Amino acid sequence: MRATGPSELGIVARPGQPLRRPARPPAPETAPAPASAAAPAPAAAPQPRNETRIFVRGLMVEAEVGVYAHEKGSRRPLVVDLEITVAPHVQAETDQLSETIDYDTLVAHARAVASGEHLHLIETFAEMVAERLLSDPRVIASRVRVEKPGAVPGAACSGVEIVRVRPAD
Repeated sequence: MRATGPSELGIVARPGQPLRRPARPPAPETAPAPASAAAPAPAAAPQPRNETRIFVRGLMVEAEVGVYAHEKGSRRPLVVDLEITVAPHVQAETDQLSETIDYDTLVAHARAVASGEHLHLIETFAEMVAERLLSDPRVIASRVRVEKPGAVPGAACSGVEIVRVRPAD
């Protein structure tokens, strides 16, 4: 490979001053695009919405879940995070528990699924819990995260997280 000097690279060298490249020539002007080829207008930014999120994190349950022979017939620990988004009108303005959804309701849904039949996948567990959470008409979305400690040797945790949104009427 041959050495290239500053003048061959288009670099201007003046004694006592730093090296600099010459200014680029201006880009050639192009004709404006016809109106039919104009880019679509940018999408409007999402509008903020009032919402309330109710959550329980780190709920410990035991469930019969797994596909391997050693996982069948015995309960395995699961760590479950639950979150629901409730409609804007479900607020605690009255400071009454009856005006919102209690944490115990979320926990009861997860424990009910955990105490049920053997499931092969924690994905199924998460789906069943999310479906139960969405059964309350005040809930517009649910998020369920399920961790299965010890499922992957050497990993801090492994699991699944799903988000389900009630379809618009």
